[in-house]
Amino acid sequence: MRGMNAMKEEKFLPLGSVIIVKGSVKKLVLIGRGVVAIFKGEQKYFDYVACTYPEGLIGENVLYLNHEDIEEVIQKGFQDEDDFRMQKSLKEHLDGLLKIENES
Repeated sequence: MRGMNAMKEEKFLPLGSVIIVKGSVKKLVLIGRGVVAIFKGEQKYFDYVACTYPEGLIGENVLYLNHEDIEEVIQKGFQDEDDFRMQKSLKEHLDGLLKIENES
């Protein structure tokens, strides 16, 4: 899967974080992390999936993005021990996938 190296050394922002992506002024809220989506018949990895703020999720209108696409973090989302455990698990899973990808 392409694009997985981007988060190798980065920490994920917590869900609920409000951001602005490069080249935009519209606020987005992060609603997913470590997402695989299919584009043009190919699986592609994204660090995050977001929806517009303050509107929220409307239908299937979401934006897939990577950490390097973020211009500004307006507000970090809530974090607790559950979030840290989830991030650790996600990172371990991604590291395993990267290892498999690099061996191919």
